[in-house]
Amino acid sequence: MKNKDFYKLMHLQEQEKRSAGSESTADLYRAVRNHFRNYNRDREFSLADMTPEKVSGFIEWLRSKGLRVNSVNSYLSSLRAMYNRACREWRQKPLESPFAGLRLRREDTSKRAISAEVIARIASLDLKAEPEKQQAADMAVFSFMACGMPFVDLVHLTRENLSEDGKVLSYHRQKTGALIRIEVTEGMQTLMDRYNREDTKYLFPVLSEDASHEQYKYCLACQNQKLDEIRRQLGMDGKLTTYVFRHTWASEAYHRHIPIAIISQALGHSSEKMTRIYLSAFGLHELAEANKQVSGKVELLVIG
Repeated sequence: MKNKDFYKLMHLQEQEKRSAGSESTADLYRAVRNHFRNYNRDREFSLADMTPEKVSGFIEWLRSKGLRVNSVNSYLSSLRAMYNRACREWRQKPLESPFAGLRLRREDTSKRAISAEVIARIASLDLKAEPEKQQAADMAVFSFMACGMPFVDLVHLTRENLSEDGKVLSYHRQKTGALIRIEVTEGMQTLMDRYNREDTKYLFPVLSEDASHEQYKYCLACQNQKLDEIRRQLGMDGKLTTYVFRHTWASEAYHRHIPIAIISQALGHSSEKMTRIYLSAFGLHELAEANKQVSGKVELLVIG
């Protein structure tokens, strides 16, 4: 490629990620490319133009836009990854990386978890007059009862994810590919039955079977909008998003002294390498007992 056009190489990597099904990473790469191009005022930029000064300047430019530390870190980490990959076949690459010495330290963020009592209030709401809001509440409560299942995994659940006569729910996390197996509780079954439809393969029919990633993101935005309406209806401060229910399950489990290894297994974390060494010691029964302790009160409300 002439002059090793970095923008084109970045775009190529974005397309490769999208083709591989890594839509979130592809979206991040696109955002990084757009920011970096704006920082350079849309001027041509080759691999040889990347210098430590250019990297430092980009960091300051991002900060000047009001981005938080973790957002800046995410963009810089992705930029470095794309640059390193682009340099693999570049014979003239510098001996020392322009990112040498770069240290990305995460900033502690405010906790997203709420109390299980708040989730119980959500489960108790009568929203039959507002079907879309009722569905949003039900899916959020299901996420909590299913050990903090991520929204992206929840909306892609099909009958094929159920086994052992519907008693076990198994799925691979979209983000990490980790296999999660959990027992289907009575409350989970109640909500699945509530949305059971013969004309769709999904357990919760909010996406069409040929939905694109953009359509999924629209669906996620709608879910978070309805959750925010519920937050205001309950008179809550802060934010109420799909992530809150995942964080709340983990927080409740931790404060109930559930072993971290079990929590890690339930969440499908792939980064806790030391914890995952012990995961084979915990079976389906232990995970089911942990889930009962955390979401038992909400279960009773859903069952009625």
